[in-house]
Amino acid sequence: MNPKNQDMSAAAAFTTNQPPPPNNDPSQPPSSLTTLPNDLVLNILARVTRYHHPILSRVSKKFRSLVRSSELRMTRSLQGNEDSFYVCLRDFNSPSLTYHLFTLHQNRLVLIHFPPPREQHSTAIMIGHEIYLVGGHIHRTPCKSMSIIDSRSGELRQGPSMRVARRHAAVGLVDEKIYVFGGGQHDEHNCNMQAEVFDTKKQTWDVAPNPEVDFKHISMSVVSRSLDRKIYAKNNTHVVVYDPRNGKCEKIDLPNGGLYCSKSMCEVENVIYIYCYYFGLMWYDSKNLEWRAVKGLKLLGYCLCRTTMVEYNGKLAILRELEHMGKTDIWCSMIALEWGWSALEIVGKIEWSHPILSVPPGYQIVHCLGRPYY
Repeated sequence: MNPKNQDMSAAAAFTTNQPPPPNNDPSQPPSSLTTLPNDLVLNILARVTRYHHPILSRVSKKFRSLVRSSELRMTRSLQGNEDSFYVCLRDFNSPSLTYHLFTLHQNRLVLIHFPPPREQHSTAIMIGHEIYLVGGHIHRTPCKSMSIIDSRSGELRQGPSMRVARRHAAVGLVDEKIYVFGGGQHDEHNCNMQAEVFDTKKQTWDVAPNPEVDFKHISMSVVSRSLDRKIYAKNNTHVVVYDPRNGKCEKIDLPNGGLYCSKSMCEVENVIYIYCYYFGLMWYDSKNLEWRAVKGLKLLGYCLCRTTMVEYNGKLAILRELEHMGKTDIWCSMIALEWGWSALEIVGKIEWSHPILSVPPGYQIVHCLGRPYY
């Protein structure tokens, strides 16, 4: 296969959200970019969003090596595109249920000082350096508010209010617009407003195509980035795939009927992952419509209620809360994921695993967010 056809094949696999076939990397004639010195290539690749790294990895062995290298991460950092993820903890022993925001730095969580929002049980999504907290409740009353945190300065500001009060809603980002659905109050006024959309450029809310599925009484969690311009949300038994273009919904059954599956899902390079107590880390084969176990990992027995996941630099970070000696340790296991010999196998490798933060008892993770587009 010539380079042009191989690029087209990789692009097709990317846009259709199908797992890429194994890359045997047949010998290829050099192109103008691959013959440049590595330093120049790294500076070019560092300016390409990580959203397109899966395609770049398919171009050649050299590209795949550079995309996965620590040198590229360092170059991106020098350009101000350093990867990180953010963890929001709440102190449930505090009368005010105080929030604390941390970011990963040198494999440790570092505190970011910011004024905590009033809302509880909001839904969070990160766009660039900003964290959007949507809905929630104040004194058990669902609210329409949206708070925005600048992760660089720690400043908190209020955004425009939604049309419907929501808590435990699902959110997703498509074409720089935030779609919010579910979590609304059950009444006649809201029956046709299950979904709303926030234009991040115009800073305005509008009604989105109504989902075919009734979300009013479903407490949802959601992956932070949309796949194939659709939004993947989950409840206790299945994943709902919402198409914001027309409101159509698909359902994906969870492994074991959702029994003993983690509340959180995570997307890494266009593949959905979920943790299951008896099966370990699972990934969704969107071509064959079934869940498969990630090979090479021994993660069985993690406590589901204290386990969450987030994408970090093309890898999967699994965070666990472990109570020990009168404190709570936040452990992080950083997992690299590779395709096996076929498109039916993904292999995981734990690169490191250790505590990244110790907090008093009563602290719990309420949000875990990555920066998927940078």
